[in-house]
Amino acid sequence: MKKTFLGLLALLAVVFVTGCATPASHYELGVQYYDSGKLDEAIDEFQSEIVSNPADPIVHKALADVLADKGLLPEAVFEWEKAITLRPNYPEVKEKLEAAYLSMGQDTFEKGKNDEAIEIWKKAIVLNPENIEAHKRAGLAYMANKTFDSAIPELELVTDKNPNDELVLKKLGMAYFQTDKSDLAAKAFEALVRLKPTDATAYNNLGSVYLKMKKYEDAIQVLTQAVKLAPGKVEILNNLGNAYYNDGKYKEAGLQWAKVLELEPLNKTAKDNIKTLQQMGE
Repeated sequence: MKKTFLGLLALLAVVFVTGCATPASHYELGVQYYDSGKLDEAIDEFQSEIVSNPADPIVHKALADVLADKGLLPEAVFEWEKAITLRPNYPEVKEKLEAAYLSMGQDTFEKGKNDEAIEIWKKAIVLNPENIEAHKRAGLAYMANKTFDSAIPELELVTDKNPNDELVLKKLGMAYFQTDKSDLAAKAFEALVRLKPTDATAYNNLGSVYLKMKKYEDAIQVLTQAVKLAPGKVEILNNLGNAYYNDGKYKEAGLQWAKVLELEPLNKTAKDNIKTLQQMGE
């Protein structure tokens, strides 16, 4: 009798525990669906969980991850931003957001929406001020907009971290040149020709800076090298002619401009310069 009574108690205990089992939450169901590749069902469950628990950053992150896997990046970013607002120190979300901002900014930039792209990349920089790629892309977008003063600090930060970035050195040199920072422009292009000793354009850019600085002998030297590398490039020949002319070497200047006219008989710059020499009696 005693054994029967104890057995009945055990059975009741099992029934009681089983009857009180907690059903899976929407979040747990969402995770199960996600793990099994059922993304739409996972989205539904995570959205239902957010309705009842809107302040949980983990659920917002989970929903964002699924949306991103479905290729819905703007929607994913919205949820990751919610998650990072609720939990500012959330490394996994920061990493995903940075990558998303870089991608979205590039897509926007390629559509010609430079200002919008810059604002997106700025968001990546706010998350991580050391995000060199975001600074680089913002700087290049500022250059495309010809807002050189804004481009300079972005590109300077990149060269501080990566002094061998050839594209950034070129753009930074151009930004300095356009803002009358000739000494800095010269340093940028000097660094560039060290990295690219066979790049005629780099030498031509450096020669243009030396011309602006009235360092004519230096200009002649680097522009002569540019001509050796690209003997048929009219812009370089004209620049070399200008360097010789400003250094008082009129015969050599005329020879360079004559070469230009051999390549482009209607080149107005060379024709006008030769006419000036003729009027001078040279």
